[in-house]
Amino acid sequence: MKVCIKGAAEDIKLGDIDEVCIEIDRILLPVDGSEPAVAATQYAVILAKTFGAKVKAVYVDTGQEALELPEEIEAEDVFEGVHTSVRGLAIAKTMCDRNDVECDAEIVKGGVAKRIIAIAEEFDADLIVLGDTGRTGIKRIALGSIAETVVKGSDRPVFVVKSD
Repeated sequence: MKVCIKGAAEDIKLGDIDEVCIEIDRILLPVDGSEPAVAATQYAVILAKTFGAKVKAVYVDTGQEALELPEEIEAEDVFEGVHTSVRGLAIAKTMCDRNDVECDAEIVKGGVAKRIIAIAEEFDADLIVLGDTGRTGIKRIALGSIAETVVKGSDRPVFVVKSD
């Protein structure tokens, strides 16, 4: 579906501007069960419902969960005994279902940012919607920012959702 906004602001001096349009048919939603990812899921579902778009929710399994020491695992990594991949995908699928939005959910393996960018191309995503992990300090230095890497590395528009 294409959404258009007619007219231009009076202070814009470019008289040729009349209509601004955007078409979004496919939204890629990387999830990990975290608070920022859940906030991103809400935005993705709202956008998908507005545009009549399809959502592809993915969790990228790096295989590093087994390498983490118990003290490195935060309380958010457990949702009633369910792994974050299942939690994030279940939330995305449920939000989509309850809002009549078509949604596919998938677990993939690999490097997170690299796989997100590759899947966006394979899926021919019109938009990537993801949460800002909000990592700080040593975790940000060690792991980098997935959102920042996707923004810089993808040729697709990226909507980064920050949460409190």
